[in-house]
Amino acid sequence: MSEHRAQRPLETRHLQQPRKVAEILHKHFRTTFSLVTPEGAVRLSVSPPSSLPLVDADGGLPDELQLDALLAGKEPTVHVISAEKAVLVIPMGNPIKPFALCGKIAASDINLSIPLAKMALENVKQQQQLASRDRQLEEYASQVTRDFEELSWLRSLAEMPELWHPQNDLINIANVILPPLCDVLSVEAIFLFVSDAQTDSDTLAFRAGETTVSDHTMNELVAQYAGQSIDQPVVRNSNSLHKGWQDLEGIRSCALVPIANNTQRFGWLVMVNKLAQPDAVQCSDLSPQLCEFGTFEAGLLQSAALNLAAHASNLESFRQIEDLVVGVIRAMINSIDAKDSYTRGHSDRVAAMARTLAAELGLDADEQHNVYMAGLLHDIGKIGVPDSVLGKPSRLSEEEFAIVKRHPEIGHSILKHLKQLDFVLPGVLHHHECFDGSGYPYGLAGDEIPLMGRILAIVDAYDAMTSTRPYRDGMPRAKAEAILQAGAGEQWDDRLIAAFMRCSDEIYSICQANRQHPAELMNSCHSQEAAWDEIDFMVNLSLSK
Repeated sequence: MSEHRAQRPLETRHLQQPRKVAEILHKHFRTTFSLVTPEGAVRLSVSPPSSLPLVDADGGLPDELQLDALLAGKEPTVHVISAEKAVLVIPMGNPIKPFALCGKIAASDINLSIPLAKMALENVKQQQQLASRDRQLEEYASQVTRDFEELSWLRSLAEMPELWHPQNDLINIANVILPPLCDVLSVEAIFLFVSDAQTDSDTLAFRAGETTVSDHTMNELVAQYAGQSIDQPVVRNSNSLHKGWQDLEGIRSCALVPIANNTQRFGWLVMVNKLAQPDAVQCSDLSPQLCEFGTFEAGLLQSAALNLAAHASNLESFRQIEDLVVGVIRAMINSIDAKDSYTRGHSDRVAAMARTLAAELGLDADEQHNVYMAGLLHDIGKIGVPDSVLGKPSRLSEEEFAIVKRHPEIGHSILKHLKQLDFVLPGVLHHHECFDGSGYPYGLAGDEIPLMGRILAIVDAYDAMTSTRPYRDGMPRAKAEAILQAGAGEQWDDRLIAAFMRCSDEIYSICQANRQHPAELMNSCHSQEAAWDEIDFMVNLSLSK
């Protein structure tokens, strides 16, 4: 018998098939089968319940058996060692890792041993194939489930078109889409960072889920990649954390995806710590794949980032268009100011008074804003009136007044080409129509006159009557209000005149405030926003419809 050297135990994966074969043969031969390696040592007793040596007290093989020859075989063999006993040897390894299952059987079982051994091997092989197919089916089922969850989540985004409204920023959208994404991906939390191109900084703007990872730690994590150009998900699991990651407290695994297009990065999405399955106490008890982020998690997080990047890019384009339209409006209003200093204060007051009257009538916020904008622009057509007429210090002749009467149509022709401002056209065109049909430019009567035009007609007349002009002083408040009441039902809508009188104190205050500070654009009595902010808001609202 050769002297045997100690050897490190075989890996668990090497023992699975021999153990099952040994269990089958043990039922037939009622003997112990052991696993033998090239070193000749009895490596493991694989037959339950006891661990007995193959033969001999020292646990070695019989001297007449050549270990190398046994392990080199490819088929089960039987070796008679006495009149009563034989050794059944079943090679089960490979040239790199040879080993054999050996067991002592009775001589009377020799004829059955080889067929039984082959049957056991085939049985175990089939069981392993079935187990492998079961695992594949489970993987396929798991993949189908993940695909279904991904499609369901993506479909939910498509079914919420209002989510991608231009007035919705990334934080509002993240508040809707990231919490359910945490559930789909089974992660502790997902963080949204928003980038500021001017300051070259990233700010934690929103977090979904619950985690012990601190905001400070997340800021450190994102800072590692802030200066890098990254266009694919960065995934780090516990077995791949490079230097620096180990110092980030509470992070077992994470994935980081840029929210970016070809030219600009708008922020980051970061998810941390894969959650354990419901039936597992700790993530460490599970297979590593179940505790780590893979292509599914990274891919779906990237889908969310791409959607956010597309929206952020659209917001940038929207803001550029908005700035352009606001610039056009400012240029228009400034051009009126250049022609007639009276017009600026007049348009400011008409806009503010018109919104106050609209609120008194119960119009909603959008309609109030529309009326306000129409008030600012109602006299834009005076750009087409000659300076000699517009700035005449005395009363106008009939011919001159006929020229002035063209300004509603001129204003309409100027603004009609700006689709984003088409909501002001009824007010611009019809603010000089009379309720009885005697006004201009079209002589509309009653409800034929758009409501916006009827509102502007009243506040425009009130401001004209109470304003001081080079050729006359402004009327006292009481006299102007008396004239409005006298013309109710004829020149002006009587229902609107009644509403005007109910809020006349507020309207009077608007006029007084503006006349005391004529160089300033009016602030709304209902809001602290400056008029330019109001214009910005209205353009934004119009463009987003």
